[in-house]
Amino acid sequence: MKPALARLALAALLFVCWIGYLAYQVLTLPPTAHGQPVILSRPQLLVSDLDLVAGVPDLHGPVTVDKVLYPDAQRDQLEGKTITVTNLEQCRPLPPRPGGESPPDWTGPGPYLLPLRRSGDDTYEVVPTPPSPGYPPNPLLRVGPPRISPANPRTLAQSGKVRKPT
Repeated sequence: MKPALARLALAALLFVCWIGYLAYQVLTLPPTAHGQPVILSRPQLLVSDLDLVAGVPDLHGPVTVDKVLYPDAQRDQLEGKTITVTNLEQCRPLPPRPGGESPPDWTGPGPYLLPLRRSGDDTYEVVPTPPSPGYPPNPLLRVGPPRISPANPRTLAQSGKVRKPT
């Protein structure tokens, strides 16, 4: 076999393996209530001042802090406390097409992973998704919408892999 043909065969084999791996990932990621797998926004977690798991009973009431993930210094101050999060109703993915509406991230009462920043005394807001290469797809948008995720072992493992700058 000629060297060029051997390199082509190797490249084709690697490509098929890569596509197979991606298909495996799609098939094994557990879907959300909307049928899509949960993949956290790493840039959103990097710019948030406070990451926590909180019980969110509805979109307009206070939330109860179950666990503070970042920073450790606020763990004793906030765990078990009730705080107000002002923009939970805005938490949703970008619509699939302009002018469309996408379903909210909140799917019902339960624990959620909230990347927050302080907006007042005991008042916080979910951090908008900052721009990153290829996101948001519309160059006129400076930031994406705020996003929350259900707090399950997979999302908590993803958030644990994000190393914040010190």
